[in-house]
Amino acid sequence: MPSKFSLQRPYVVATLPKPLDHDHGGYVIGEVFGGAPGSKKRKRSELVVGIDGEGLNIYDISSTRLITSYALPPQSSFSCSPTSFRSRLSKSRISRRTYASTSGTDARITVFKDDNDVSTGTTSSSASRIVTGAGNPIVFNGITTPHHGTDASTGLKELIVVRKSGDIECLDGDTLEERWTSPASALEGTIDELGGQRVVEFAALTSSYSVAQGIFKESQKISTAFPQEVSEDGYNPDVLVLVSRQDSPGSSFVRWIHIVAFPRISLGQAMGSKHSVHVLLSAQLPAGSAHRSEKTAHFALHALGGTLHQLYESKLTTFTLTELGARVQSNMNVHDSNSFLRLSSTSIMVSSQAKLNVYNPKYQSLLSTVDLAILNEKETLKRKRETDSEGENVPLGKSYLASYFPKLSIALALVGNNIVAVQIEGNKDRKGGSSATGLLIDSLGCAMPGQKRDTEKKLNAKILDSVTITGHFPGTVNADGPSIKSVRKLEAAVSAGDVEQFDKIMAEKGVRPILGSDKKFSQELSKRAIIAIDRRWILYSLRKIFQWNHSANGGEPRLSVSFYAPTTFLWLIQSGHMTISNIRAAFQGDSALFDCEIDASDLVSAVYDINPDMDLLFGLVRHNHLDAIGLVEVVRILIESFELLGEKNDARPSLLTNGEGAPDDDEDMDAEIEELGAEAEEFLNLAEYHLEAGSGVRGQALSLSLSKLYACPTNSIVNALQTRLSSREIVCLIYLLRFDLQKGGWTAKYLDTDPQDEATDAAEVPDNAIILISTLLGNCIDAIGAGGWLAGDAMLVRGDGSSDAEDLISALKLEVSAALESIEEGTYLKGITSEMVRYGNAVQMALKEQPHHEPSANKKRKPVTLKLIDPEQMILPVGLKAEQQISRQRVGAGGEIQARTARDIGHLKSQKVGKYTFERIVI
Repeated sequence: MPSKFSLQRPYVVATLPKPLDHDHGGYVIGEVFGGAPGSKKRKRSELVVGIDGEGLNIYDISSTRLITSYALPPQSSFSCSPTSFRSRLSKSRISRRTYASTSGTDARITVFKDDNDVSTGTTSSSASRIVTGAGNPIVFNGITTPHHGTDASTGLKELIVVRKSGDIECLDGDTLEERWTSPASALEGTIDELGGQRVVEFAALTSSYSVAQGIFKESQKISTAFPQEVSEDGYNPDVLVLVSRQDSPGSSFVRWIHIVAFPRISLGQAMGSKHSVHVLLSAQLPAGSAHRSEKTAHFALHALGGTLHQLYESKLTTFTLTELGARVQSNMNVHDSNSFLRLSSTSIMVSSQAKLNVYNPKYQSLLSTVDLAILNEKETLKRKRETDSEGENVPLGKSYLASYFPKLSIALALVGNNIVAVQIEGNKDRKGGSSATGLLIDSLGCAMPGQKRDTEKKLNAKILDSVTITGHFPGTVNADGPSIKSVRKLEAAVSAGDVEQFDKIMAEKGVRPILGSDKKFSQELSKRAIIAIDRRWILYSLRKIFQWNHSANGGEPRLSVSFYAPTTFLWLIQSGHMTISNIRAAFQGDSALFDCEIDASDLVSAVYDINPDMDLLFGLVRHNHLDAIGLVEVVRILIESFELLGEKNDARPSLLTNGEGAPDDDEDMDAEIEELGAEAEEFLNLAEYHLEAGSGVRGQALSLSLSKLYACPTNSIVNALQTRLSSREIVCLIYLLRFDLQKGGWTAKYLDTDPQDEATDAAEVPDNAIILISTLLGNCIDAIGAGGWLAGDAMLVRGDGSSDAEDLISALKLEVSAALESIEEGTYLKGITSEMVRYGNAVQMALKEQPHHEPSANKKRKPVTLKLIDPEQMILPVGLKAEQQISRQRVGAGGEIQARTARDIGHLKSQKVGKYTFERIVI
C-alpha cells in the first residue's frame, strides 16, 4: 500500500505591498471569523494582513482576490496580529469589524466598521482608543461573544486584549469602551522565588466545551466556573489560554500555561471596573528551566485534543494537557525551522528558509516536503524583465507559515512579500474528503536521522508543580506525615481511654465536624474551605476506633467500635471517609484478618450498635458510599425498628404435633414475672421514643437508603436482598413500598371526584418516584423467586395462613393495575389540556411589552375589561389560535422605520374581524 500523503506545487495567492520602512518594517497575519447572532463562531477562508506603515488588507483565499483594505498612518507599526469578524445580522444586512493594535508615536487600538445594507449600501467608519503604557504593549486581540446582559442575543461582540505583562482587558466591540480589566496578579501558579518579570508569549481563545472535553476529560469540576451547564450547541462561552514566561535573575526561565474563564458580570456593572479572571488551570510546562535565547518560541493549541505544541530552538515539543498539569508527549529535532502549523494529531508542517516539511511527531518521520525555490521559476515575463532592467536578482525571502484551512486542504505561508498557498493531498476520510492525517504507512522508511527516543524518561515522567481549581483533595498523602510525637500522644490517649484528649489532638490536624441542623450544615459546608488532611491520619483513626472481636465458638470475627471518640467519629462520617475501602486499608497489615472478608453490613451494624437513635446511621448513609449489601442492611435495621415483623420467630406452626406442648408445672413464676416487667418497660420506652420529634430520622434514612439502593445494579440488589433479608423481611419491604405507592397517589384515579381517595397534602412525592417504587418492587419479587412464592415461604407479617402469598400477589396485581389506569388517565388529561396550555402560551407570547419610544398617552393606557354576556364565551379555547398583535411600526418607502397611526392600526384590526360577527375594536 503506497503512501498517499503529498504536497502539491505551491502558488502565489497575492503579492503584498512592501512596508514603508524596508529595514525594520514587516507583516502580521491574522484570521477572519464569521457567524450570525446566536450561532457558533466559525473560521472563514479569508486572511487579514497588516503591513507596517501601510494598513490592512483582507484577502479571499478560495477566489484569490482582495476583499477590502484599510489605511493607517505611515509611522504606525503593528504590535500583534490583527483580527476580523464578519457577521450576517439578517438576509439584507452584513457587518464586518476589523481590529488592529499599532504602536508608534501613540499606541492605539483601531476598529474599522463596515455595515452593508441592501437598501442603503455600504457604510464605513472607524474608531480608535489610545493605549497607555508604552512598555507594556498589546500581544493579542481576540473577538468573543458575551454571554451576559443583552449582548448575548443582539449579536454584539467584545474585544479581548492581552498585554505583554499578563493584564487582560475587555473592550466594547463597536465603541472600544473599557468594560472590565483583570490584573496580571490574577494568573496563579507562578514561582515567586524567581523574582523575574512575566512575559506572555502566546494567547488564544477557545470554547469551554473543547476545554472540558479535551483537557478536563468531562470532569464536573469545570462547571463551577460557569453559571450553567456547558454544551456544544447550547451554552458554550469562550475561555482564554495563555503561555507565559517568567525570567529568573540568572540565565534561565520557566514557562507556565494558564486557562482562565472570564468573570461573571453584567453589562451595567462591568463598565470600567476591575474583575479578576477565574483560573481553571495554571501549571508549569515540564520543559523546566531553559536557557534564554534570541529565538522566538511558537505555540499551537488544540483544546479538543488536549495538546499544546511548542517550537523553540529548532525543537518541536508536544505537551499533553490534563486537569493535573502538563506532561511531555513527544520531542523532535527540526533543524533550521522558524514556524509551524498543526495539520492534525499526526502531521505538523514546519517551515525553513527554503522548504516546507510535514512531519509525524508520533513516529518522528518526514511525510512530505516541497521546495519553495520553484516559486522563482514561475515568475512572469514581465517580472523577469523588471528584474533584468534593474540589474539585480530578487531573493526568495524568509518564509513564515500563516494559517491552515482544513475544508480547502490549503496551508498558507508568507514568503517574502508573497502569500503562498500549498495544496495538501492526504488520505481519504469516511466521507470521501481529503484528510491531512499521517498514517503508519506514510512513515515507513521516512525516519528522521538524529532523533532521540527516551523511553525510560517517558515511563518515569511525572507531573510538575501545578495549581488547579480543585487544589488539594482531602485524604491525600502529603510530605508532612504523622510525626512520632503526635502518634505517641494518640497512643497514650487510646491506652488510657481518654476520648477527649484524642479528639483534641485530632482537631489540631483539621478534624472539626459541623454541628447543628441540616440548614446550618449546608451553609457551613459551603462557606468552609475543605482542609487537606493526610490520609494516614484517617486510616490511623479508623484503626483505633474499630476492632475485630472474635467469637468464643470459633465463628467469624465481627467489626465493632472499641474506642468511640465522638468528634472524630462524627467528622469521619460527615467528610465521607467512613467507607469500607478505608477500613480495609486501615486493617491491611493485620495478619489475623488475612482470610476475613469485610463488607458494608459489618460497618452498618457497628454504627447502629453505638447509636440506636440512628442519627449516625442516617449520616453514614447520607455522606458516605455504601454498596447494595450495606444499604439492604440499613433497610433491615429500619424495618426491625418499625416493629412490622411482630414476633421474631419466623418458624411457621407445624400442622402435626406430638402432644407435648403443655407447659411445665415446675416453671419458675418469679422469673417470668420479672421478664414481663422488663418487656413492659421496654415497650414504654419505645412508645416514648415514637412520640419524640427525632423519630423522623428513621423515615428520612429509609427514603434515602431506598433511593440509593435504586441506583445500584439490578443483580446486586437482588443478590443483597437474598443474602441479607429473610422472606418475611422482604415481604415487609414490599408492604412499605405498597404504602409509598398509595401515599403518593399513584393508585388514585384522576377522574375520581371522591375526596376520600385523594392524596393528602402532606404526601409530596416527586414525579419520578413511581420508577423507584416499581423497580424495587420487581427486585423484591425476584429475590423471593418463583420457588419461594409457590412453597409459601413469603408469609405475611401478621398472618399464618397458607393463602397469604396468593392474597399478596392478587393485591399487587390490583394496585399495579390501578397505577397503570391512573397513568393512562393522566396521559389522557394531558392530551385534552395541551390545547389549552398551548393557547395560553401563545397568548402570552403575543401580548408583548410595548416599545419605550411610544407616546406617553399609550404607555399610561390601561387594559379594557369587557363583561361576558354570552355563556358560550366562558368555554375554554380548545383548538383556537392566538391572535397576533399588530406591530406598532412599519417599514416605509426606502426602508424607513415609521410609527403606525391609529387609523392604520384600526384598519388592520378591522380586516381580522370575520364576517357576520359583532366585535368591539380597541386600539
